[in-house]
Amino acid sequence: MCKTTIVSREGDVCVTHCLNCKIVNIWNKGVLVTFSFEQFDAFLKATKDLVFDNYIEYNPDGIGVVILATPFSEVSLVFTRVEWDEFFAALKQAAYMKQIYQMVHD
Repeated sequence: MCKTTIVSREGDVCVTHCLNCKIVNIWNKGVLVTFSFEQFDAFLKATKDLVFDNYIEYNPDGIGVVILATPFSEVSLVFTRVEWDEFFAALKQAAYMKQIYQMVHD
């Protein structure tokens, strides 16, 4: 049975992990993204240098957003600037806390 721990919370984003299952859950409004620890680390590495302004598009309401593709072509994550900042701040905090939990529990 999973015993998840909240490792980060920023705005609407909450990140939990389970040391037993070695999974990370990213809760963001109506979306739940689950990664293995290795996948989470790879996602952070792949996205660490992304800059919002380099990928800005406009949604149908004219709001500037960044669309982040997923491995499933039918599903993309869409972020306003504030959501982008909160999302990646939460992930950075979670990565730091994950390392601490792993040091303490290994």
